[in-house]
Amino acid sequence: MQPKPCVVVDKNKAVVSHPAEIVTSKEIAFMMKNCDELRVALPWETISQLGLNKFKFFGENSIPIDFKTNGSSAEEKAEFIRNLVKNKVSREEIIYPGRIFIEVAKKEGVLDKPAFAEACLDIARMDGYIPASVFSYLMTPDGKLANEKYARKFAEEHGLRLFSIQELIFTRLKNEKLVERVVTATLPTKFYGTFKAVGYKTPIGEIVALVKGNVTEGEVMVRIHSECLTGDVFHSLRCDCGDQLENALKRIDSAGKGVLIYMRGHEGRGIGLINKLMAYKLQEEGKDTVEANLELGFPPDMRSYGISAQILMDLGVKKILLMTNNPLKIEELRKYGFEVKRMEIEVEPCRENLDYLKAKKEKMGHMICRVNI
Repeated sequence: MQPKPCVVVDKNKAVVSHPAEIVTSKEIAFMMKNCDELRVALPWETISQLGLNKFKFFGENSIPIDFKTNGSSAEEKAEFIRNLVKNKVSREEIIYPGRIFIEVAKKEGVLDKPAFAEACLDIARMDGYIPASVFSYLMTPDGKLANEKYARKFAEEHGLRLFSIQELIFTRLKNEKLVERVVTATLPTKFYGTFKAVGYKTPIGEIVALVKGNVTEGEVMVRIHSECLTGDVFHSLRCDCGDQLENALKRIDSAGKGVLIYMRGHEGRGIGLINKLMAYKLQEEGKDTVEANLELGFPPDMRSYGISAQILMDLGVKKILLMTNNPLKIEELRKYGFEVKRMEIEVEPCRENLDYLKAKKEKMGHMICRVNI
């Protein structure tokens, strides 16, 4: 039996979702009547396999494409999406830019990133279909984004299942765990005192958390640090990463209590070391850090913080004083149930990283305000 679309809510927004593998004109027409643009959530690996990353990302996280036909009916859109996710569409059959937005979703779903695309992937998987989903933001009759109250009433009136992202997170956490604590060892350091080094196996690789003091009680100073070989090891002046790492370790040592999670797999905001160096080359030719990622076929930021959240849960941390300038980290950790306060971690800019910091502030919303850049 063909399942009905479902509604997913999160705070003051909601989406209507359906497994992409079996979407028909009926579901597409329903979304076109009640929602905004059509979006197709796919894992990055699938996007790469289908060659869709050959088209540039638009904005933060989506690739706008369409199909080469003479019409744009609900049936044509449904057929195109079904064939697309089954790898039955060639690049020559695709128009770019178009009005169907391909969105990157973490393949581990809401346990990796607590967002709509991931929730829709999880629901498609739960229903027994491939992890690919059509979704669209629910709108009110007067053209506003629907809030949770409207969405719940809408779902009830149309007999649709309703999920909240937080409910999906907590349901999965009861039955699944993406991180495995493997070893704990003492790590004396040259400049920052002695830590417990806790090693984890995760879907994105081996990750270490440096822990000092009793972190199971009270407010805990935390730094989730994205791997940056050039900055952390070679002290590159093109970014502020190495200085932030040292600053965080010194603060934790001074406080005698805290956690630093070193997120391997986050190199270059998730694009990898070689691609980051290619981005550096593009920056030398005049592009900023966001434009360089887009030129290489990546979104501006591929990182997520669900793995870090589960490591913090495993360590028993509940209240977090997060050393960050990135509002996304704060928002995601709160969705996993943590109490989070921010502690700024700005460093003095230099000539070599000024444009980089300016792009992070102006294009990615980072809270960099101590100095005028």
